[in-house]
Amino acid sequence: MITVCIIDGYSMLLTALEALLDGQDDIKVLGTATDEQSAGSLIKLKKPEIILLDISLSDDDSFDLIHQFKKISPGSKVLILATRENVEYLRTCFNLGASGFLVKKAMNFDLIYAIRTVARGEIYIYPSLIKKFLADDKKSVIDSNIQSNNSREKFLWESLSLMEKEVMIEIANGFTNKEVAERHLLEEKIIAAHRVIAMKKLDLKKKSDITELILSKLKITGK
Repeated sequence: MITVCIIDGYSMLLTALEALLDGQDDIKVLGTATDEQSAGSLIKLKKPEIILLDISLSDDDSFDLIHQFKKISPGSKVLILATRENVEYLRTCFNLGASGFLVKKAMNFDLIYAIRTVARGEIYIYPSLIKKFLADDKKSVIDSNIQSNNSREKFLWESLSLMEKEVMIEIANGFTNKEVAERHLLEEKIIAAHRVIAMKKLDLKKKSDITELILSKLKITGK
């Protein structure tokens, strides 16, 4: 069970998010808070696996809340909710220890996936920001999770879902969309969709690019 505390300044949004998350079989909301002080007390008491944090919560320095909450509960992972697609906000959040960054307008579609991704120990970045984030990564100090990969390719690979990774590995090892679909007991069009999305995230154009990335650069073995 993934435990979550939601920190957001809008009580109506808190109610909606709590209802959405509690409707999932694998997610449990331990509490909510609308201000910095109550949030700190809640996190200290509950020690959630995921802290869902509205980065605009504080009037002073919202970014410092990431550091504060991580200090209170070192085992918690912080998933940022932002109102804008701002790559500098994104970079600052990761430098301070955040594990995910989601734009609020995409919450209806991506929130559950983002929470599950971060809970697995992976990094989540709102897809349209990934390329912008990596464009000048050599000029900036990036979060230790990314530094340890020491590779643009590895970081992009970690942005994929588990299913997208499996499809890419099997395609790299010579399986067709139809064969992958049969192996997973899924429709071919579903596998094709995963393949298209994964290739877009990885910035790949053709099948030979998939093979080179996975087998040569990342050295990931097939099943």
